[in-house]
Amino acid sequence: MKKLLSAVMLGLLVGCGSSEKRSEPDDDDPYTQEDLDRDTGDVYRPSDPGKDDDGVDKGGRDKPTRNDRVNNTKEDPKKDPGPSVEKPKDDPGPKDEPKKDPAKDPVAEKPKDDPKKDPEPAKPDRSGLIKAFISDVSARMDDLEESRLWKDLIQAKEKFDASTDKALEKGNDERGKDAEAAWANAIKDWYEVRYLTELFKHVNWSAPSDFYVDGPLNEEVVGACADQHLRNGDCAQAWAAYELIEINMKEVRQFQTDILKYDLVASKVYQDPKQEKKWVGQKDKWQDAVNGTFDKNDLKKYGK
Repeated sequence: MKKLLSAVMLGLLVGCGSSEKRSEPDDDDPYTQEDLDRDTGDVYRPSDPGKDDDGVDKGGRDKPTRNDRVNNTKEDPKKDPGPSVEKPKDDPGPKDEPKKDPAKDPVAEKPKDDPKKDPEPAKPDRSGLIKAFISDVSARMDDLEESRLWKDLIQAKEKFDASTDKALEKGNDERGKDAEAAWANAIKDWYEVRYLTELFKHVNWSAPSDFYVDGPLNEEVVGACADQHLRNGDCAQAWAAYELIEINMKEVRQFQTDILKYDLVASKVYQDPKQEKKWVGQKDKWQDAVNGTFDKNDLKKYGK
């Protein structure tokens, strides 16, 4: 019984499988409507064959003009361009503004006028005062040349000139003790005339402490002096004494620079401590005068 049931069931299964299996058309058979329906059974068809899917009559849409262009460029979804970044434009920098012509630009500011300055007061004419001072000094120089001290100073200077000439002659003729002795006498007379020169300036100097002589007697140098000095007779007296010394004592000033420095015998005597004993008294007297100390007898003798 069981065997019979199994055979029946097997027969039913085979029969169902054969009924579901569609017969495949033969390649040599003609293509029929049945074949088309079978192949397009899954294709969608509109409910109204005379209209499109959206209900518009076929052929009723506006046709695109020939000038219409279709952008066929498609974006690649695989590439992510990322956020768009605007490229900064190059900064050209500040532009130079054209210079404005003040004449053409009515808005341009006009240059401000400088405030008027008060004119400087005219300097007083000092020429008369200067000439009067120079005339006064010249007159005083004539008077000083007649003074006792000046005459003694000139005699001391003449004695110095004579001893210097003698020493030069001895130096040219022979090299011995006579030449050294001659230079020792010349050096002694040199200190003597230097002392009297300091004494002459001291006796004739009663000018204010802020007055000084700084050049020859001419209008340019004198014009640098203050008016109160040009009106002061003591200043004129001091300048007269200075002017006389500058004119007459040139050889005395050059003795040290020209003779004692370059003459071998004179230089040797001047640096010899033993020879110095012959003029040490005159040297000390002159050194004291330079420091402002003078022999009291000399001051009394020459009226100071």
